Formats: sequence, structure tokens, C-alpha cells
Amino acid sequence: MMRWRGAMLDISRHYFDAAFIKKTISSLAIFDYNTLHLHLTDDQGWRLESKVFPLLHEVGSIRKQSQNNHGLLEPTYDGKQHSGYLTHNDVREIVSHAHSLGMQVVPEINIPGHTGALLAAYPQFGINKAAVKVSGRWGISDYLLRPFPETFEFLTKVFEEVASIFPSEYIHVGGDESLIDNWLKDPEVVAFMKEKGFATTKELFMFTMKEIEKIISGLGKKMVTWDDAFAFDPEQATQATVMSWRGSAIAQIALDHGREVIQGPVFPTYLDYSQEVSESEPLAIGGPVTLEDVLAFTPLPGVTGVQFQLWSEYIQSPVHAEYMMWPRAAALAYRCWGEGKDFESYFAERKPLLEKLDVTIRDVDPLKRAKIAHLGIGPYYRGFDTASMMQALEKSAVAGEVAHDF
Repeated sequence: MMRWRGAMLDISRHYFDAAFIKKTISSLAIFDYNTLHLHLTDDQGWRLESKVFPLLHEVGSIRKQSQNNHGLLEPTYDGKQHSGYLTHNDVREIVSHAHSLGMQVVPEINIPGHTGALLAAYPQFGINKAAVKVSGRWGISDYLLRPFPETFEFLTKVFEEVASIFPSEYIHVGGDESLIDNWLKDPEVVAFMKEKGFATTKELFMFTMKEIEKIISGLGKKMVTWDDAFAFDPEQATQATVMSWRGSAIAQIALDHGREVIQGPVFPTYLDYSQEVSESEPLAIGGPVTLEDVLAFTPLPGVTGVQFQLWSEYIQSPVHAEYMMWPRAAALAYRCWGEGKDFESYFAERKPLLEKLDVTIRDVDPLKRAKIAHLGIGPYYRGFDTASMMQALEKSAVAGEVAHDF
């Protein structure tokens, strides 16, 4: 079997509590998943208690409202406060439950971009030390950490605390979708670049990631990043494990450079994409990613593992999350490490175990499937076409560009 058989759950955009996370671990274990990657922080929320920097959860976990339509549209909001975070005790329970089922839990603290919630709590570490609010809007923001010694001292303490409650050998640090030219808006950062002899913001980004790598390795952990952090400059990138979300080309380049690679391409492992183009489906970022698409996926030879992603901008309830996961998560397991003559028999054998856990499963027979559009956060919208999205992502990855303008 693959060494990394992963699932990512985003609890930043919409918070999911410890009980649901443990239930998800139980359901994943049925299909021999061995890694749960928790996306704990983003612009829209910081979801982990910090006893060292308590404003991270006291301020960063709360947003005043959330966008309730598609991110391509002029935003509308629900006017409802959203909050929640995992305590240290929650994490210990989650980790203990995972270990009992042969799974590891990998935390992700997303930096240097996607840091709006962090900077709402501690703005002194952001561009121009500007005051920001926890964002209620979906999409990529221009928030960035300043790459200064005091920032790295702060991050050292943050990651020390994270490492103390997550025993996994890996810590994920994000590194994706950082709009690094925004550093040029901060005169002190520009002066720092001149002092260090950095001619471009890409050089400054590589410096930043290498400083973070020192922190993570100093804790005896292995660093994981999204492929953006590698693709900016493969020759100067850190030695981090590369989580490839923008297609097979950048994954192969990372393999050729001797990196561990976890494949999790948007198509077909982003399970927040709709399962068909239909107004009877909940609002999703785009689609479709069908069950058949997942079953056709072939990992590259030599990868360390494969992982599906469940981003939660458009997913706000456990029932909705499970509806998007199953049976597609089972299909990925069958395709990449499962055994059996066909998927139908493989899933039928294990489906009663999901039902015993009271897991919501999207029925493959449309005649048996109730209309569930009400699960979405707002009105249906077609969103991104998966095929054109994947082409744009592949192109941006190989070019070493930030994926934000499709």
C-alpha cells in the first residue's frame, strides 16, 4: 500500500468539531486511509487553541459573517457570526482515536499567505502592520507575513506548541497562493530585501520558506507544503514534501528533483467540487468531479501517496461534508490501494460499516437520491468548469506562478 493514504478536511472556512472529526476518522479507516490532514488556519478562521498566543483563537476564530453565494459573484453575506476552535484536549482525543485506528493526524498552519485570521489577532506581523479583520469572503487575499526575525520567533513558538500536541512526523505549512508582490507595498520589507540582496520577491519567498523549514526541522518534524512553494523555483526550493494540487506535471518535476510527493490534484481529488452539474446539487466551487472521474485516476509512479481534499467554503454541515465525501472517497481508496474485482463489490462490502456510523452517502442511483440542494450555503451557481480549471492550474504550476487568475 501507499505510505500516505490521505484525506484533508478544511475546518477553517467552516468549523467542524472534534466529534465529527473522530467520526470522519472512523469512516476513513474502513477504507484503509492512514492520514487525516487538518487545515486549521486560513483567512476565514484560526481553529486551534493557543495557550502561548491566546488571541489566535480568541480573535482569530470569530468572523462576523460569511459569504453565502459563489466566489465568482459580487458577494452577499449571511449576517451570522461564525466561530469555533479545537482545544488541546480536543486534539489529544482526535489524535488518540486516530492512532487506535492506525492513522496519523497532520496539522496545517498556513503561511506566509492565507494569514488573515492570524493577522487579525497579531497585526504587527503583517504588511505595514495594518489592522485586518477575519475575512468572511471566499477566495485569495493579499495578506502576507513580514519575513522578519521577530516573525520567525513568533512562528517558532507557534509551531512548538503545535508539535507538542500533534505527534505526527509531518507538519504542513501551506505556502500556497501567496501574492508575494504585495511585499513591495511595505517600505520596511523593501528595505529588508535590499539589505539581504534580494532582487525579486520570489527570492524573498524562498528565504522565508527556508527559515520556516529550519523551524520545522528543529522540532524533529518533516515539512509539507503545497506545490506552489516548490514551483516558484524548483532549484532553490526547500526539501519539503510536495503536496501537488495543480496536476501531474508539477508532481513529476518534484519527483525528478528528489522530493517526496503527495498527489492531490483538483481533478479528480477535490471533493468539494460538485458530483454533477445540476441544480439539484448543493452550491459548490465548480465541477463536475464524478465518481467515474475518481475511478479513472492513476497516480504517478514513485509518489509517496495520494490525498483527497474537502475544502469547506461551500460546506457548512457534517451531513453536507459526508455527502461530498462518500462514495467518492471510497472510489479513490479502491483505485489507489484497494483490492477487489470491481468497485461496486468493494464498496458494497464496506458500505454497511459506514451506515453503522450513520454516515450520509450520496446514492449512485439518481432515482433513489433525494433533492439535497438545501445543504448548500446559498443559491446554485455553475462555478468553475473542472477541465478548464485544471488546464489553468497546470500552466500556472509549471510556470512557477501563483494560481489566482483563471
